[in-house]
Amino acid sequence: MLNDLKFCQFCGAPLEADMKVCAGCGQAVGGTGSPLEYLQGTPEPARPATPLEPQPARADENPFLTEEVKAAPPPPPPATTPPPPAAGKKKFPTWAIIVIVLVVVCCCLTFIIGGVALFQVINQSNVSTDDIVPSIFETLEVPLLTPELTQPQETESVNLPPPTPEPPLIPTSPPPPIVGQSLTEDTLIDDFSSNQFEWAEEADDISVHGFRDGRYFIQVLQPEYFAWSYIPTDFNPTTVRFNVQIAGSASEGTFGVMCNFQDSSNYHYVEIDLDTRAFQIGQEQNDQSYPLTSTDWVDAFYLQEDPYAVNQVSVYCTTDTIRLEINGNLEAEVSFIPAEPDGWVALYAASWDTLSPGGFTVYFDDLYATTRE
Repeated sequence: MLNDLKFCQFCGAPLEADMKVCAGCGQAVGGTGSPLEYLQGTPEPARPATPLEPQPARADENPFLTEEVKAAPPPPPPATTPPPPAAGKKKFPTWAIIVIVLVVVCCCLTFIIGGVALFQVINQSNVSTDDIVPSIFETLEVPLLTPELTQPQETESVNLPPPTPEPPLIPTSPPPPIVGQSLTEDTLIDDFSSNQFEWAEEADDISVHGFRDGRYFIQVLQPEYFAWSYIPTDFNPTTVRFNVQIAGSASEGTFGVMCNFQDSSNYHYVEIDLDTRAFQIGQEQNDQSYPLTSTDWVDAFYLQEDPYAVNQVSVYCTTDTIRLEINGNLEAEVSFIPAEPDGWVALYAASWDTLSPGGFTVYFDDLYATTRE
C-alpha cells in the first residue's frame, strides 16, 4: 500500500491515483524537473487558503525530502538601496531679518511723517480768509502756457494809497495826587502844605528856595546855573514821584532829579525840557557829562503838549538802573556800571544861557519818595 502511494516530485505533497495536477504546488503530475529546482527558482503560486484545502506536508514529516531540501534557506529579499539623506534646510541669517524689519519700520515712519508734514503745509498755505481750505487739485493745477502768456506784458502804474498813520499814543491816567504829610523809616509823603520836614529855604543872587501857594519851588536867577534841594530824609529813596509845573519862559530852563549823588561833580541825573518835549538820562563824572541814552536828548511822548501844564514825573533810580515814567507811562529805562552806594537824592532846576530878569522857576507838589519800589 505504501508502495502505491505517490508524492509530488516538486513539493512532496501526496498524490491521488487519478490526479494530474498536484494540489500542493499546481505542477503537472509526471512533469520534468526536480524538487530542488522548483524550490530554488519557482515561486509558489498564490492561492487563497480555505479550511477544506489540504495543507502541504511539513518537511520534517516527508520522508522523501533530503536534508539538502530541508536546509535550503528561503530566497534573499531583493536588495534595496536606502534613500539618499534629505538635504538639510539652510537657516535664514538672523541679522538679515533684523535689517529687513528696521528698513520696513523706517519706511513706514518716513511715510507717516512725510504725509503729516505735507498735510500741514497744504492746510496752512491754502486756507482762505474765510477759513475754507480749497481743493488740493485746484491748488496744484498748473495752467498751460499760451502765446499770450509768453509774450511780455505791458505794465501799468498803480497809485497805492498812502500808509495809514499810527494812532497817537494815549497817555494813561497818572496816580492820584498825594494828600497830607507823613514820614516813616522808608517813605516820605509831602503835599507841601507846610515845611514840616525842613526843606531848604534860602535865597541869594543865584537862586531862591521856598514855599509858595502850597507848593515847593526852586528859582534860578542867573543864566547857565542850576540849583538843587536834597530830599530831607535819613534814607536814600529809590523812587521819587511828584507833580511839576514851570513859571517864566519854558525855553529858558529845565528841571530834573539827581540820584546817586556823591558831590556836585559826581552823580546820575534825569533832566526834562518842557519847551522841546524831550529828556535825557546821563551821568556827571568829574564835571564831565555822559549821556546814558542813545543821544543827548530823547523825545518825550507822554509830556503834556502845553509846556506850562502840570505833569507827573516818576524816577526810579538804583546804583545800576534808572527808569523814567511821565504821566503814568514808561518813557525810558537804562542800565549802567554800578555806582557808589548811599548816594543822596535831590530835586533841581537849571537855566540856559539866556534868562529873563524874573529868572526860571519850577514848582514841585505832592511828592512821594520811598525805598519800597
